[in-house]
Amino acid sequence: MNFPISKSITTKYLLLFTVILIVPGIIIYYIITGYASKIIKEDVKVQNIASKDIIAKRLNSEIEHVASQLQLIAGEGLESDLNINRMYNRAKQANSQSSVIHSIYYINEQKRVKFETPFASSQNNLIYHHPNFTQVYWTHTYALSDLIQNYRHQKVVTISVPVLTKDKEFKGIIVAELSRDYLSEVLKSVSLSRGHFGFLADRKGNVIASTSDKQLNKKFSVDKIPNVSGYTQINHNGQESLAAYQTNQEGWNLVYGVPTNVAFSPLHKLSLLLRVSFISILLLALFFIWLGIKNILQPIVKLTSYAKTYRNSQTFVPLNKEAPARDDELSILTRTIIEMGNSNYEKQKMLEQSERYLHDVLEGIPYGIITIDPRSKITYVNQQFERMVAFQRQDMIGVNLEDLPIKSESVDFILLHTLASGKDMEEVESYILDSDGRKRIVKVTTSTFYTDTSEVMGIIAVMQDITEIKQLQLRLQQSDKLASIGQITAGIAHEIKNPLAILSGSAELLLDEAEESACSEEVKELAADVFIVVNRLKEITNNFLNFANMSQKKKKEVSLVQVLEEVFHLLRLKCNEANISIVKDFEEKCLIAGVYDQLIQVFLNIVLNAMEAMDEGGYIIASIQTMNMNEEYVVVRIEDTGSGINKQDLEWLFNPFYSTKETGSGLGLTIARDIVKEHGGELFIESIEGKGTTITCRFPKQKNTKGG
Repeated sequence: MNFPISKSITTKYLLLFTVILIVPGIIIYYIITGYASKIIKEDVKVQNIASKDIIAKRLNSEIEHVASQLQLIAGEGLESDLNINRMYNRAKQANSQSSVIHSIYYINEQKRVKFETPFASSQNNLIYHHPNFTQVYWTHTYALSDLIQNYRHQKVVTISVPVLTKDKEFKGIIVAELSRDYLSEVLKSVSLSRGHFGFLADRKGNVIASTSDKQLNKKFSVDKIPNVSGYTQINHNGQESLAAYQTNQEGWNLVYGVPTNVAFSPLHKLSLLLRVSFISILLLALFFIWLGIKNILQPIVKLTSYAKTYRNSQTFVPLNKEAPARDDELSILTRTIIEMGNSNYEKQKMLEQSERYLHDVLEGIPYGIITIDPRSKITYVNQQFERMVAFQRQDMIGVNLEDLPIKSESVDFILLHTLASGKDMEEVESYILDSDGRKRIVKVTTSTFYTDTSEVMGIIAVMQDITEIKQLQLRLQQSDKLASIGQITAGIAHEIKNPLAILSGSAELLLDEAEESACSEEVKELAADVFIVVNRLKEITNNFLNFANMSQKKKKEVSLVQVLEEVFHLLRLKCNEANISIVKDFEEKCLIAGVYDQLIQVFLNIVLNAMEAMDEGGYIIASIQTMNMNEEYVVVRIEDTGSGINKQDLEWLFNPFYSTKETGSGLGLTIARDIVKEHGGELFIESIEGKGTTITCRFPKQKNTKGG
């Protein structure tokens, strides 16, 4: 695995000190502060919950005590008659003895205030609708109010108990207004240190009591308290705070907490101290780093700059100018490097010149050259080999030779035979395929490279492209065949023409007799077919004689639909016998300029070949359509479902006298192709062995014809 930074020793040196000193210091700093933060946060939580529990316990005790006193004032439902003066005296005594009670008043069943302590022994039947009146009437138990407005228009909180006779007859309520100042003092009494806060809010969120007078009567969102009791983080007076909370059974909410900045102030002091310590350590480390750079790294960097000059410079580096003045280990090492560099410089130049010369020779040679290593990986190809296979050099170097698609089978690689056997080859004829799949015939010579210890270092192959030579040889053979044809066709013509003349006359006479006699229509059609075929045979004989130089007949407007229809008509009986079905898909008015009889000969040859390829019957699909490719063409496709043609035979089909049938002459497709060319067209063959063959003929469409 490579070091993350590999270019500069100074960078490595600084990175090393950073990893050893600075990074551990930062990690230790964050571990200490994180752990301290966790401890402080937990301690604050414990203190807040404990303080909250103390306050809640005291508040509940005070409320229960006040409720008990009010029940004593009301007679606890044991008195048979209602004595207002007695209740007033009891209320006055309870008011004077309790710090939490601000005042006590009695409201009768007509909601009239009858007295209020400590001073008003009677009221002038003032009507006051206390918010808890109905609740106490129905529950016959005490009720704790939210922050309400009393009949003096003051905001107060109250405890109300029912006034009942011995017979449980409701006679009103006794109400005690609690001292909010006393409740606030209860909250303040538990504050542990500066910054802690606490407040008591009613069910609607109105602040009843608080450690801060400014917060009284303000609203507190009770939605911030998710449960009856717990611990959470809230925003108090614009400060993030940690707070414990509890809701009592009457619905009042007690919150006690501390701002986070106050809670974590010891941590901030510790963090500042740690930062100062780490900065001091860092400054000391930087001082030692500077000393190391000055006394160790600078000489090494300077030595490295000397070494770089040998890789990039074009001349020698003078020793007397570049050598350092000091006589220590680094100075000795520098002088040694300079002397070695000066010695190797000349050798390097000579090697570069030899490599350049060898490269120019290999790139300029008119033969393809390829080398592989003992693992069959391609190590070099020259420019001529690139041209031969039409692959880019960068796509071949480093590729396994068997993975390069220049052979049909891996056993055809001569280089691999040499690698496996250890025997060199000389002028072995083989082939290669280029990127388009075209085959080239080559002569291959191979040779093995060996190391000083006689181990195989690689193999070279030199290839001469002899494709054109082979083609010339084939053309020469064809020319010899055509010359022979020219010599024998004269004799054949005399032998065939005379019998054909007799056949032609007989066929014409037979046709006349058939027309005049009362024979069947089928006999008449057969007689007409014989007459037409004999005349066409005469034309074919003339074409055969003129195969080397076809006669130029005058072309006329010809309908290819009509040509195909006549061909299939002539072969209808043969198709029925061979169980072959004809499928036609012809466009109308597909006209070309041509010779009708020659076109009949073309498609007769093609269809007959298709029929002969289907021994067990099948389909012949014929289509004619117009296509636009720069100019308009009429395209004829003859497709069969026969046995198909293999790739080897497909390459030789248009060669004269080449035939895959024992009785064939090998001239049918050759003549057909030449007739199509005489009409300015092209003939193509596509075949899949075992599936069938498609022959396509493309003719220029007839221009400026009437009606089409």
